[in-house]
Amino acid sequence: MTMRVAIIGGGCCGLTAIKACTEAGLQPVCFERTGDICGLWRFTEDVIEGKGSVAKSTIIKTSKEMTAFSDFPPPPEFPVYMHQEYVCTYFRMYADKFDLKKYIRFKSEIERVSKSEDFVETGRWKLTIKDTTTGVSTEETFDAVVVCTGHHAYKHYAKFPGMEKFKGEIVHTHDYKYSAPYKNKKAIVVGVGNSGIDAAVDLSHVTSPVYLSTRRGAWVQRNIGPKGVPGDFVTTTRWNSYLESTLPQSWTDSANERRVNQNFDHTLYSVKPKHRISGQHPSVNDDLPLRLASGSVKMKPNIKRFTESHVEFDDGSIVTNVDVVVLATGYDYGYPFIDKDVVDVQENVLDFYLYEFLPDLEKQTMAFIGCIQPTGAIMPIAELQCRYAMQVFKGEKTLPSPAAMWADIKRRRSAVRGRYVNTQRHTIQVDYITFLDEMASKVGCKPNILRYLLTNPVFAMKLIFGPCTAYQYRLRGPNSWEGAKKAIENQWERTEKATMVKDPPAVERQGWGMPGLYTIAGVIMLAVLIRVFYW
Repeated sequence: MTMRVAIIGGGCCGLTAIKACTEAGLQPVCFERTGDICGLWRFTEDVIEGKGSVAKSTIIKTSKEMTAFSDFPPPPEFPVYMHQEYVCTYFRMYADKFDLKKYIRFKSEIERVSKSEDFVETGRWKLTIKDTTTGVSTEETFDAVVVCTGHHAYKHYAKFPGMEKFKGEIVHTHDYKYSAPYKNKKAIVVGVGNSGIDAAVDLSHVTSPVYLSTRRGAWVQRNIGPKGVPGDFVTTTRWNSYLESTLPQSWTDSANERRVNQNFDHTLYSVKPKHRISGQHPSVNDDLPLRLASGSVKMKPNIKRFTESHVEFDDGSIVTNVDVVVLATGYDYGYPFIDKDVVDVQENVLDFYLYEFLPDLEKQTMAFIGCIQPTGAIMPIAELQCRYAMQVFKGEKTLPSPAAMWADIKRRRSAVRGRYVNTQRHTIQVDYITFLDEMASKVGCKPNILRYLLTNPVFAMKLIFGPCTAYQYRLRGPNSWEGAKKAIENQWERTEKATMVKDPPAVERQGWGMPGLYTIAGVIMLAVLIRVFYW
């Protein structure tokens, strides 16, 4: 009898979970409480509590090729950095290509997930499902559950003295939709993560100045890299990942800090933090330097206290007659619809093996997808997590013992605490390529770089020095894709096509010439012989 798998959430993680289920020969049933797919990336006018949301102006921080799923390249004409509408269009195209919508029950809200009475023997789960149209709740039993609700659903509100007295508006970035309602209003944004900087820049187009408050500062990086190419095409490579894992952290930090300071001097603009660049999740925004230079955005330290109409900061400065305070203060991770004897998240600490599995479950029939904060796009990682989960559910792969899983959880947590500043958002950090390769090794689809070095060194150079796109994880292994090699070879062309009004003459592309490729290939092959060069 075919295993029935309940998938909770119809966003990007839910869609790739459905696809992974069908590839594994399992029967998916996806529950989406709204009437449409795309999850976080589908803009809605209304605020939906417990559902991730984006502002109308949101542009994704990773380039389209780095964002793509492993067997579905985005159209060449799509912009290099996609607006949220393009992101949704891409997900819809993905769903149509693989006929995923037929497995989705829309307007179906999961009220409760609990172990079945025979869970210890069967690993089955009992779900209480509410039809949001009729209000009627029913129960169903499933052989496995995949939780795809993300971690941008439950707002975290920072607390400041006197906040309850404030007569102006306080809004979380989760609920921020447009800048228009705040035209000519005096605004303060709290937090210099990506959502905070985006909100400050967006508001600065309708009111000026916008005050951007930060406890620690931030290293602000750019989307656009050298010669206008996508920045992550240049930085997110296997070679850079290898160097960063091999060289002293202080060396790579210094190099990366020099790079971002070439864009704008963080000390000069009062943005520089005390921590090193690797100690914080990347803040990416190309517009902030100009906003700071023009005075449209002004930096402020942490808030000391509120009054009815004023906000005082730690340096003693005061902004008077404040109309609105936007809190970009992150999210609380949790799963209130799952029984607490199954999972109970405290202080944003997720006790998940590989950020996916509960180590103490008697039967490993539940997986959490996308509960990570990667230094790159989440979609390729979520896809690999789903592929691995299906192998575990089918019994093709066996997880380590609970003791070994707990040891791994503690090791990762210790590494995060030793590297990142101590904040609630730095509990699920992963290094992009390192974690992708780890998951791919478990799935059995990690590319064999040494083989390509020996048989096709030109292509090997693309894998090593080119952007580490998800297509690399369809070159071999289960459910490999015959188009993966071509997708890798053509990813630069698809990127260039997005910026061209008409077909141009030959474009000088970022990368190595042919003689350089063979020279570098020889150097790397020597490195392989000297050290176990395991990518």
